[in-house]
Amino acid sequence: MKLVVLGLSLGSSWGNGHATTWRALLSGLAARGHDIQFLERTVPWYEGDRRDLTDPDFCRLDYYADLADLQNWREEIASADAVLVGSYVPDGVEVARYVQATATGVTGFYDIDTPVTLAKLERGDFEYLSPDVIPGFDLYLSFTGGPTLDRIEQQYGAKAARALYCTVDADRYQPLDTAKRWALSYLGTYSPDRQPTLERLLIEPARRRPDLQFAVAGPQYPDDIDWPANVTRIDHLPPADHPAFYSASRMTLNVTRADMIAAGWSPSVRLFEAGACGTPILSDRWDGIDDLFTPGSEIMLADTTEQALAALDQDAVALGHAARARVLAAHTAPHRAAELETYLIDAANPQPRRSTTSMDTNDAPVTLVAGGAGFIGSHLCQALLERGEHVLCLDNLQTSRATNLDDLLDHPRFSFVKADVIEKLPAAVTDLTSRITRVYNLACAASPPHYQADPEHTMLTCVVGTDHLLRLAEQSGARFLLTSTSEVYGDPEVHPQREDYRGAVSCTGPRACYDEGKRAAEAMALDFARLGRADVRIARIFNTYGPRMHPDDGRVVSNFICQALSSDTLTVYGDGSQTRSFCYVSDLVDGLIRLMDSDTVGAEPVNLGNPNELTVGDLVNRIVAMTGTTAQVHYQPLPVDDPRRRKPDITRATTMLGWAPLVPLEAGLSRTCAWFAEELRQTDRLPLLSVAAE
Repeated sequence: MKLVVLGLSLGSSWGNGHATTWRALLSGLAARGHDIQFLERTVPWYEGDRRDLTDPDFCRLDYYADLADLQNWREEIASADAVLVGSYVPDGVEVARYVQATATGVTGFYDIDTPVTLAKLERGDFEYLSPDVIPGFDLYLSFTGGPTLDRIEQQYGAKAARALYCTVDADRYQPLDTAKRWALSYLGTYSPDRQPTLERLLIEPARRRPDLQFAVAGPQYPDDIDWPANVTRIDHLPPADHPAFYSASRMTLNVTRADMIAAGWSPSVRLFEAGACGTPILSDRWDGIDDLFTPGSEIMLADTTEQALAALDQDAVALGHAARARVLAAHTAPHRAAELETYLIDAANPQPRRSTTSMDTNDAPVTLVAGGAGFIGSHLCQALLERGEHVLCLDNLQTSRATNLDDLLDHPRFSFVKADVIEKLPAAVTDLTSRITRVYNLACAASPPHYQADPEHTMLTCVVGTDHLLRLAEQSGARFLLTSTSEVYGDPEVHPQREDYRGAVSCTGPRACYDEGKRAAEAMALDFARLGRADVRIARIFNTYGPRMHPDDGRVVSNFICQALSSDTLTVYGDGSQTRSFCYVSDLVDGLIRLMDSDTVGAEPVNLGNPNELTVGDLVNRIVAMTGTTAQVHYQPLPVDDPRRRKPDITRATTMLGWAPLVPLEAGLSRTCAWFAEELRQTDRLPLLSVAAE
């Protein structure tokens, strides 16, 4: 097979994990007899002494200066049996279009940064890939497996999404007989979202164990990091020196990017490299890691400094041997090369794809999401589409934003109707009554500035709107889910708040339109349930955050992040001692879907939120550290009826739904900060920043 690859880099491993991945994979393909041409864009940061591979023995490596210069390789691309374009290729969208227009063989996109890529697509950042070019590839190869593959196919129209994890060249990465210099080491380029984990699992243990030696290797770390004296810093470690580095470590740390933790099934190449060297691995925790290594026997997992310190006291030699055996059995270059070969052959002989008909021309069940263009609603619509449901979104766009639906509007199973639930439901909804099987009611402004701006409309939305949607559910026989709120508990006198707590709510204060409106909506829904008129579910949502929050919604997370990124004064209401618990939006959406799916939970309310409580002052400190802002904190009086403490008891959700939040606060805040940074840039509220990614 003649294969042409256009990748970020093969010649330089400086500051990126792409080069070593391509080297291992392509050497495995070459060993299987394939002819390979690698084309790399010339960029100054990968030139000179940073170019550590000049004459590979497994492929031809050539450079092109720009898109015009790429024309000189037209014949190579046109005559190839397969052409792969990698993530983070400069001008990647134009390169993809050129390849798709020129190649006559199989075309594929190899995403070595899948969670990062999807997060960029979600916020409209098309640095190297755009939604319109994805369906043009015959194959989408992903560093991430699991449910993400379904999302790539269903949301973005990929013809075939397949997991192709990173790999290791086991001939180059082997145990070396060398003295153990470090109790714990880490190899990786600096990344703001990884730094808190590195601090927790290596730097703080180093401070507490001055009798031990540690090492951190990798470029781009800020000069102001306070490294303990017993931590050796190595700015750049060439791949040729990786085996010696691992072999000199009694244990090495694996730290995963926040987006990859959120997606799960996203192993780092360093994980397999260390394993191949027989070095015991201590890793952060994420979904899918136990599919790759068995915790306790092939890898150690840690969440806290104390767990990392405990790991340092263990004899982990057997763990390293077991990890090496696992890597050699399943994750070497020959294994990945064989997988890629199979994928390319299958793509050259595709099976017919299942056709998808539109909502208007079939009798498939329909899920109605009222308030579906809002922050939470748009994520719910997306998740339901990923499950294969037909989604009808209803929203008046009063406080939500149509741009939240940009990635959904062209989906064949999605329809949007602009309407207000306090009015008679439009024919576009009622004409589908016989097909509607589920109704999610998220229709209501949910942040204090928004619901207080028109308190009458807020109350009518809660009461009249809920009545309209309940009657629709009654007529269609649909299951109805009301999204209520933790505000029904008011300023609670019981902590944490259980569902049977009746609350301490002011019925005359400025928040009453929302607090009492939601209490009335719950009463109405429960009456429909008691009378057998509707199958009802009630979710009481606690503080939720994530991408697509409105920058001006007045919520504490969005306020602090936007102020920090804009270097404005950070405004804290009260003294910062009041507490909140914050649930990442993907966890909340998972809880809503589980609640709707449940046949046993009944109509009684269920708390959905993160029980990990922290003070508002602590949240400010975390965001300041994460954004690096120089903004000053300014304290203002606490608003009327603002609750002093807020924390859910989620025993009912855990017991009846098997639900609990999974995304750590640091990972969720990192993703949210990144989204807001891009959002503010696009509205000229933030100067353009450069972001380095591995």
